Amino acid sequence: MRFLTSGQIRDFEGRIITGREASLELIDSAARACVRELKLFDAVCVFCGKGNNGADGYRAAKLLADMGKRVGVVSVAEPSTPECKALAEDCRRADIAIKPFDSGMEIPACDAVVDAVFGIGMRGGAVGPAKEAIEYINSMGVYVLSVDVPSGLDADGGRPCGVCVTADKTVTFTAPKTGFLSNESVEPCGEIVVRDAGIPVDWNEVPAEQPVPITPELAAEILPRRPRLSHKGTFGRLLLVAGSPGMMGAASMAARAAVRGGCGLVTAVCSGGTENLMNLTVPQAVALPVKKYDLSDERLKKAVVSASAIVMGCGSGNTLPPEFISDIIEAAGGPVILDADALNTLNGRTGLMRGENVLITPHPGEFSGLTGHSVGSIESNRLEEARSFASEYGVTVLLKGARTVVARPDGEAWVSLTSTSALARGGSGDILAGLIGSLCAQGIPVDRAAALAVWLHGRSGVFGERSCGAYSVTADDIIDNLKYAFMEVDNSELSRKSLD
Repeated sequence: MRFLTSGQIRDFEGRIITGREASLELIDSAARACVRELKLFDAVCVFCGKGNNGADGYRAAKLLADMGKRVGVVSVAEPSTPECKALAEDCRRADIAIKPFDSGMEIPACDAVVDAVFGIGMRGGAVGPAKEAIEYINSMGVYVLSVDVPSGLDADGGRPCGVCVTADKTVTFTAPKTGFLSNESVEPCGEIVVRDAGIPVDWNEVPAEQPVPITPELAAEILPRRPRLSHKGTFGRLLLVAGSPGMMGAASMAARAAVRGGCGLVTAVCSGGTENLMNLTVPQAVALPVKKYDLSDERLKKAVVSASAIVMGCGSGNTLPPEFISDIIEAAGGPVILDADALNTLNGRTGLMRGENVLITPHPGEFSGLTGHSVGSIESNRLEEARSFASEYGVTVLLKGARTVVARPDGEAWVSLTSTSALARGGSGDILAGLIGSLCAQGIPVDRAAALAVWLHGRSGVFGERSCGAYSVTADDIIDNLKYAFMEVDNSELSRKSLD
């Protein structure tokens, strides 16, 4: 699966829509996908436009009524397509009240709204009753589910066309739209769920420059099934070079996330007499005290050579010499993940980080230091910036943010659809770095480990938001909720791979 433009969607759709019946089948599939997301709500109000996005809404209203839900329909415009007219008539025959929209009207009492006003074909901003209806939806203060795209959002560019619905969830069909790559789509879309509506896509016809979405299906494909016949050595050795006096919290969180991530052995290199703190906070990890970062220390060199993966930089401050980072990359036999202070140390010396097994995990501020580009420029061109750097330096780039990008040197890229403010707190990045290292230590290639970790990390944040509220989630909650994210993938019927 890749992100698709509205034109590509219509092209693939047109190949199978040979008449009204085929079109109605697609509409039924789309409506059923939306209804599955509304099972917990008792009363639903559906706002329908005049085209086939509105037809999705009318069909969803009928399905919800059949389930015994209290359903009201608001017609924002008179149906104009044959499918929309037919499905509106189905609602009338089922005695579902359909009221023409008026800004002064009394909307049926509800605890959820379905936004089926505009779909991917919208061009230009909403005007007249449609504009007023979108503003009304946003003012209602109830849960909002958008059908395919939030009404008012440019499906290709990702920018609101004037007024735009702000949804809690967007159920999009076949594939995420290229507009969802934009930071401007984050607030309107809310949670994005991709559902199959029955449109076959020949992915060989989709250009490789269109990135791959990080979905539950991709996570299940990447995560290997753990063999029962195993021991701790089966699942790899992670070496963590992190922390410094006064900043051991970052190293501790990275180590705890690594343990939670499933690798067999975690060794934390500790300088400045910090080993006791590591022993106390992460007793599952082995602390390796060193006087200085230098591979002339035989114990440290042995740990580097025997490690399945290495994570460097979480809370290291200015203690990591640039040459030491370069020596680690050269001596390592597996992936090296450079995070936080390891990246800051290499500002102006980015050539030292070259290597096909190197992954860097900057946030936009750190990436600005590495590239010399402004944060604004990076945020406006996240995909292009990550790809360009990955290609120039031969490393994999994980550019953190609401639409996290993972880009390989060959141009292949993955983009996350998960966004939650629960992850916007100190320690979140350290957890992600430790989790990536843990997955790499278990033998998952560094690019795919990064994509999987982004999904698990994001889902952990979502679980934290649901249980604690976005304000109150802590780094401890994120680490603890990783178990639920793993369970969500591991229990999936999609997960059938084995390490054997």
